[in-house]
Amino acid sequence: MLASALEALQILLSPHHLVWLFLGVGIGLVLGLVPGLGGLTGMAVLLPLIVGLEPASGIAMLIGLNAATTIGDTFPSVLMGVPGTAASQATVVDGYPMARKGLGNVALGAAFTSNMLGGFIGAVVLLGLIPLARPIIVGMGSPQLFMLTLLGFSLVGVLARGAVGPAFMSGLLGMLLATIGSASMTGDYRFVGGIFYLYDGLDLSILAIGLFAIPSILSLLTQDQAVAPMLAHQRGGVLRGARAALRHPRVLVGNSLLGSALGIVPGIGGSVIDWITYGATKQAVRKDRDQFGKGDIRGVMAPEAANNAKDGGVLVPTLMFGIPGSATAAILLGGFATMGISTGPSMLAPENLYLIFVIIWTLVLANAIGAMSSAALAGTLSRISLLKPYTYGPFLLVIMVIAGYQAGVRWGDVVAVVLIGLLAWLMQALKWPRPPLLIGFVLGTGAENYLWISVGRYGWGWLTDPSVLLIGALVLVTLIAGFTDVFGRLLGRFTGERAATGPTEEATRG
Repeated sequence: MLASALEALQILLSPHHLVWLFLGVGIGLVLGLVPGLGGLTGMAVLLPLIVGLEPASGIAMLIGLNAATTIGDTFPSVLMGVPGTAASQATVVDGYPMARKGLGNVALGAAFTSNMLGGFIGAVVLLGLIPLARPIIVGMGSPQLFMLTLLGFSLVGVLARGAVGPAFMSGLLGMLLATIGSASMTGDYRFVGGIFYLYDGLDLSILAIGLFAIPSILSLLTQDQAVAPMLAHQRGGVLRGARAALRHPRVLVGNSLLGSALGIVPGIGGSVIDWITYGATKQAVRKDRDQFGKGDIRGVMAPEAANNAKDGGVLVPTLMFGIPGSATAAILLGGFATMGISTGPSMLAPENLYLIFVIIWTLVLANAIGAMSSAALAGTLSRISLLKPYTYGPFLLVIMVIAGYQAGVRWGDVVAVVLIGLLAWLMQALKWPRPPLLIGFVLGTGAENYLWISVGRYGWGWLTDPSVLLIGALVLVTLIAGFTDVFGRLLGRFTGERAATGPTEEATRG
């Protein structure tokens, strides 16, 4: 195995392959900077370019792009309050308030440090879990996957402590929106009202843009003032943020491991994992918990660490069984097929083992290059927070509309973005949390399909399966934790800290 690892590193560090790695990372950073775009769009565009490439070069470009996108999307999330991608929404909650206090470059420094270390830990998890993943994934049938979707939905209460009722109502609304269109198991059309556009259902990117991007931009324009009146640290802010992040090792390591573990479960996706890790960290900390949502550096670190670490977990089912753990992993499988790479147990054959190490080394190098490049740009780009919204707000609105249109290249997408944006504006006014709606939407389709398959294949006998009962017990515990502080006590030693000083003030003192 050591020989295969060294062979893969030698191949990847050759000038020929490094060019493709840097190209993928560069494109990924640009896509992350532009709100509404992301790794899914970039990988789809790059697929035709990898035809004829050597496997190592194609892998370097595709995985480098995907890893760098999850780093570049931090800029708009922190500096403008607009999620760069669907997977960076949780970063807005505390990153944007820090920018409003003039600590945008500090938040970026903490985020990039978390990105890099999370990516490293995700790569290590991938290395350690691939030989052990087979019995775990083979043992998961539709009943277990259905219960896991319920477990994911039960975490909605954790995300909205103090507003559990509205949070669950918002999540149920998301599940209801997920049923619009054709039922995958029966082909029946539901809630379409004779509108042809709704026959294919709503797109996740449309929902994310409407829920988070549109209200944020409109709020900026109505306030008509810069995000921050001044930068608290004109120089050295990024380094201060990095040092502040390293003072919270439990948040970094705990959320990286949690993000990797959740990434293994197919279909959860970064947009849900980030909110779960953010909610877990918020519940786990003991001191200064009320600072979350007001500019707490731990609230930036948690989702950013998990966001990059999840890539290692997502690749476990993707490589071992050809089961895409996310939408980008599905495109990655298509890229592998284009290059003649067969996924599955054959990946562990001696002649193919070096490809796994190419992927692992690419994750490490792409996260390091992307994080350091972003850190170098942070000082300059953080000045965006000093601009008046009218200088870039209309441009962002146009970008959001274009991003919505490119999702399905239909004019109905533009109308949907506007209507969902108005719904989000109303939810914001009523103080209903919006993240649970997105979680319900993402998990709704999977929950319906897994339940249909489970009942059709096993009747209702699967409810007595020990693994189902075990996950059901976890769902019950999580529901109780949504109304109490049990979750914080359970995860206090894993993803948080028993006592922590005010992160923003700590970063300011440097």
